[in-house]
Amino acid sequence: MNAFLFGRTSSTWDPARLLPQARRNSERVRALPLEHVVEVLSRTGALVKSSPWRRAALEHLSKATTFSRPVLEETLDLLAAGLEREALLKRVSLELSFGDGFDGTVAALPKGVVLHVGAGNVFLGVVDSLVLGLLTRNVNIVKISSSGSLFPVMFARAVSACDPSGRISQAMAVLCWKGGDSALEQALVSGCDAVMVWGSDEAILSYKRMAPSKVNVIGFGSKMSAGVLLRADGPAADAAARDVAQWDQAACASPHTLYLLGADFSEVRRFAKALGQSLGRIQKGLPQGKLSDDEKVEITKARELAKVDAALGQAELFSSSPSAHWTVIAEKSPAFRVSPLNRVVYVKAVPGVSALKKSLMPFRGFIQSVGVRGTMEERLALACALAPAGIARVTELGRMLEPIPGAPHDGTYPMRELVHFLPVEGKPSAEDRLCELAEFARRRSPFHKRHLAGCPAVSSLEDFRRLPVMDKAHVLRNTPPRSRALFTGPTRSGIYFASGGSTGQPKYVFYDQGEYSQVCRSLGKALEAGGLGPGDTAANLFVAGNLWSSFLSVEKALATTQAVSVPIGSSLDMPSILRYLQEFQATALIGLPSFLLKTADAARKRRIPVRRIFFGGEVMTRSMEAFLKKCFPGASVRSAAFATADAGVVGFQCERAPRGVHHLDAASQFLEILDPDTLRPCAPGETGELFVTPLNKRLMPLLRYRLGDLGRWIKTPCACGRAEPLFELLGRCDDRIHVGGAHLFVNDLDAAFQGAPFQVVLRSEGHRERVTLRVETQRPVPQLLKSVLKHCADLAESVRQGLLPEPAVELLAPGSLERVARTGKLRRVLDLRERH
Repeated sequence: MNAFLFGRTSSTWDPARLLPQARRNSERVRALPLEHVVEVLSRTGALVKSSPWRRAALEHLSKATTFSRPVLEETLDLLAAGLEREALLKRVSLELSFGDGFDGTVAALPKGVVLHVGAGNVFLGVVDSLVLGLLTRNVNIVKISSSGSLFPVMFARAVSACDPSGRISQAMAVLCWKGGDSALEQALVSGCDAVMVWGSDEAILSYKRMAPSKVNVIGFGSKMSAGVLLRADGPAADAAARDVAQWDQAACASPHTLYLLGADFSEVRRFAKALGQSLGRIQKGLPQGKLSDDEKVEITKARELAKVDAALGQAELFSSSPSAHWTVIAEKSPAFRVSPLNRVVYVKAVPGVSALKKSLMPFRGFIQSVGVRGTMEERLALACALAPAGIARVTELGRMLEPIPGAPHDGTYPMRELVHFLPVEGKPSAEDRLCELAEFARRRSPFHKRHLAGCPAVSSLEDFRRLPVMDKAHVLRNTPPRSRALFTGPTRSGIYFASGGSTGQPKYVFYDQGEYSQVCRSLGKALEAGGLGPGDTAANLFVAGNLWSSFLSVEKALATTQAVSVPIGSSLDMPSILRYLQEFQATALIGLPSFLLKTADAARKRRIPVRRIFFGGEVMTRSMEAFLKKCFPGASVRSAAFATADAGVVGFQCERAPRGVHHLDAASQFLEILDPDTLRPCAPGETGELFVTPLNKRLMPLLRYRLGDLGRWIKTPCACGRAEPLFELLGRCDDRIHVGGAHLFVNDLDAAFQGAPFQVVLRSEGHRERVTLRVETQRPVPQLLKSVLKHCADLAESVRQGLLPEPAVELLAPGSLERVARTGKLRRVLDLRERH
């Protein structure tokens, strides 16, 4: 059973049917999601790591290859590590990604059908080539050496077994035929879109001659490697021995010659002896593989020549004689020597890097890896110096045969050779991004699939404006712990925040790390737009913990600016906070208005050079602002940003923006200001509700999401000259209230008053705020107040800290509370706080 043909194992195959079937499969394989391919390969990696399949593979390889069992065990461990999900995704990202400088989108599309030709010496190479072909969603025809093992066939079967859908099987055919069948090879090469050859230079040249001009042949020929020791310290011999022993030097990255820079021959001899001792120790745990008679002859020849050179005073031999387990030859000549392999290595000295380059130059184009015993800075300097010698890689000695995901191979990225890069030029407009996001959410999120059922495909802004809006109840019902319906994929690396809801029932929002980093960068830019810059020391006085985003997000945002951060928080006692502010000479404060006022009041007699104050989370009235400026003369007071835990940064306030006015963060958000009754767009100057669509939030998309704020578009351009639109915030319009450092929720008050009709009245009293609760009930005031503080924990804490006076309670007769004339509904919140 020496062939795997698109899902079935066979001992025979028909070349005339192979290519047409591969071509038919290519369209289906092209449509495979990358996530599916990665998932299947990671499952395969688990089989390779530990399973009956692994045991069977080891039994086969022990018989079909010359490598010892421990070497084979390490090789399968290396393969399993490369098939881990994170390693695969990192490889794709590093090899196929482009920088942000290109104005457009580059699609990495499969070539189509790719022929992979493997070498017989190290079976792992062609398997890795197949993995690259699967990741790029090509159909892959793999030719394995007739003298090699059938491990690639076993691997293809393992991949197929890990994919119950059977779709991955359509991307693989692994075949074995004796080289030299020119008619067969010509037909295969001509019928493919690309050929990747791993083998001798003669094999690569042969395939290039066969290939028509439209077929790209990528060749990775035989290479040799060297080691360089800038210092031969104690662990150096063990590190070098590790590289020499692995795969018995059969790999391109195995060192043939080791160089000691700046050493004399006595040092070379000492190191060669130590290296031999290390190889002897390694032999016990990682024994040499089976040797053919020809290989034994070559080792004997190398040893005998070394004896002759030793008699002439030009060399010294260290070996495991009479066994052929290892051979170390110390030579005075600095010329690079090609080893007969099987743990035969030469050790030499050169006075410096220039002499080393001279020794390697005759082998220009054939030296692949240089393993260096030295610091990272020394490795970098050596890489630049040896570049003219055509080296392809510099790595750490002792890790020469451990590939790093995303590193080039022989000076190129093999994965890039398997794709066609198709650029679509020009930046997507906000309309383009809205349409794509809406359809992405519909396809991937169970909630959006239901929510948008019956809505036509979104291909224009008009289509988008016809979509139903979202509110916090949708989020509350469709995110953990109740549901995962809002998510478009698995939640892995990321962060949860609590937002809205009542004290006992918060709703949770999730950002993956990429999305969250983007939000924090936007917040950093908002702070910079408000004047924060070099020379500023910013004290972060926001609240930390309890799944709040404020302190953590501000801290991460400050790291993207040129300011210095002092992460104090608001949970310390005030004397400690003031001490930090004074010791670090804080020039900027960032926090909730209520806590900023408390801090300013306490700091009035201190010499703290505050010149910028940024607030968020609550209303900042003119009286509050005046009080802050009185405490810190000359300081500016601005919004840190208009942001929510649900949607991220929506707007920012520049140094020229009027009070309450923000620029839209147009790169990250699409903002609509809509009439609350008709949901039609408001004209500039008209007051409406704010609905936002975060353009970069894809794992938990929010489409036309109601923020609960009132606002209006400002038609007059900003004096700062920025092109981003301006909008003005005009207060809250839902049941979440920010006052005096507390988040107060109407449904918590509803529970406190046991369903009795009530109204919350918010007023400004100087630089402070006051809450009055009007209730249509006969219950006594002390009992009502106790119930309120019990149900509204945030409010109770603000009262305890002195950020807010104890709420006043007014008892009213039934029907006394103000109702909305048009609807008859009770007006639950009356916000009379000074805003301008």
